[in-house]
Amino acid sequence: MLTKAAFTVKKVCHIKWIHTFHAIEKFRISKLTEEEKHFQDLNLWEESAVNFCDGAIFVSKALMKEGKHYKIRSKRLISNGVDTGVFDYSPIKESNILFIGRFSLEKGVSILPSMIKSAMRFKDVTFTVVCPYRHMPSDLKKIISALKRLEQKFEGRVQIIETAQPQEKLIELYQDCQIYIQPSKYESFGLCILEAMAVGRPVIAFNVGGIPEVIGACGILAKNKKEFISNIEELLRNKEKCIKLGQMASNRAKKFDWNIISKQTINYYKEILK
Repeated sequence: MLTKAAFTVKKVCHIKWIHTFHAIEKFRISKLTEEEKHFQDLNLWEESAVNFCDGAIFVSKALMKEGKHYKIRSKRLISNGVDTGVFDYSPIKESNILFIGRFSLEKGVSILPSMIKSAMRFKDVTFTVVCPYRHMPSDLKKIISALKRLEQKFEGRVQIIETAQPQEKLIELYQDCQIYIQPSKYESFGLCILEAMAVGRPVIAFNVGGIPEVIGACGILAKNKKEFISNIEELLRNKEKCIKLGQMASNRAKKFDWNIISKQTINYYKEILK
């Protein structure tokens, strides 16, 4: 309801409104569970109000293309950013695979069990899944049950974290991994990808949305589940490649430093406020 609130404040207080798009609901919601799709009409009704904003920020080229149907007078591409002073480079020391994301179908959680089973064939490799949720749709209960069974089966090697973690803990998790994975079916940008890159971790993700714009040539883009798992196995066998990709990723992440992104944002606000 924040979009409707922004629209109301604009009309009542006569102030300008700049809207930042992090997703386009009409496309994102198609990747969710049937239970979540029940609210599709409500989401689309709310999002329709953005046509009245004075300016819009899209966090990726892919997202801006998705939002071409909106009749907004001013649009600007400004990426999400990362604090490279906080998420700074750290050498790879552990053989851990890490996933961080909402426990949602759009984040690709349905294929995590298959990935874990594949990784467990490698000696000493561990797998950490951070998947917070407030409400568990019935469609996803089988998936979380499968993950918990794997956690019990491979005790000490598989860790399922179901609550949101503070930034300090997230940094530790990035530092303790060898590979970061993002099997999202819909992703307008991929902030966790950028944070992992800043720490110096190679990223494997599906070639969707704004992910290619973030990763560039510093990670691996998979076309399907089989290719994704194959890429994980390849990096587990080749730590030197992980280190090389991680170093490239860390350097690329500097282009998204908040000092750069914040200046772009402030300049756009000034432009709209003239």
